[in-house]
Amino acid sequence: MRKSLDILSKILQSIAGILFLFIFIINIAGIFCRTFLNVSLLWVADVTYLSTAWMLAIGMAVAFYKKGHIAIEFVIDKFPKKIKKIVQIFLITITVAFLISLIVSGWETALMKRQIYFVVLNIPMAYAFMALPIFALFSTLFIFYRLINIVVPHSKEEK
Repeated sequence: MRKSLDILSKILQSIAGILFLFIFIINIAGIFCRTFLNVSLLWVADVTYLSTAWMLAIGMAVAFYKKGHIAIEFVIDKFPKKIKKIVQIFLITITVAFLISLIVSGWETALMKRQIYFVVLNIPMAYAFMALPIFALFSTLFIFYRLINIVVPHSKEEK
């Protein structure tokens, strides 16, 4: 399972990196056209908004997998091994509950945004708002793997 999640993480990280580069290029093109050609690329703002939402959502999910988020590990590390395991399970349970609420509320929000359109692209804003439940879904998958490794510490895949 770890190899599959590593591959998924690398794919998601690559997509986020490509989106970052894409956002950079279209904004530079927009600035260049407006400054030197006296032409505004009106679609740049909408595409930047849409791409940024997805880049951040995908990047945050990868950070979940790589434990890249800020955590107060030094407090947990001071506990005895049994207490540490209980605290970790408790914290992951709370995180999973939060992520599930993000999946539900993010989906509901995206559905509401179907009626609101990007000004220039003329596509529903739901496409940008779908990034939130997708982030939460990937993050839930990644954190469940972490939970499995805490509950069953010496799985065959980890050796």
